[in-house]
Amino acid sequence: MDEKIGDVDNYLDSDQIMARIRAAIQERRAASGLDSAEFDALASGAPVQPTLEDLRRDLARLTEALRYSGVDMLLSDVRPSPVSQLIQRFRAALHEAILFYVNRLAAQQASVNRLTLQTLKTALQLIEVQQARIETLEHARDANVNHTAEDA
Repeated sequence: MDEKIGDVDNYLDSDQIMARIRAAIQERRAASGLDSAEFDALASGAPVQPTLEDLRRDLARLTEALRYSGVDMLLSDVRPSPVSQLIQRFRAALHEAILFYVNRLAAQQASVNRLTLQTLKTALQLIEVQQARIETLEHARDANVNHTAEDA
């Protein structure tokens, strides 16, 4: 019994396991697109301040995802016996009926998603206008503060 436990221990290389875990974490970190400080903040549970660029990127991903709605038929091949072919035809007909209704629901959801996406794009445009207005007001305030300080 002790020999089996020893054999299992020989197969478990903790350094190799940790190296694989570290590599997987690094891959996920690279795929996330976050810089080190953002990733550390995300890992600690601290809120990450989203930017307009984050919103633009997310909207682009959503737009791309909308192109891929719907479900295609996927049936496995069968042996060429008459019974198998009959069963395959029945399965194909059943799949077509199911896919008809699934794709109708997918089309309805895609319509809702498109409307949501359009609303989010409009909100982004409004946010950008407001951001520009805020920057203009801040510049005017800073100029006014500098002018007032010079007069004093």
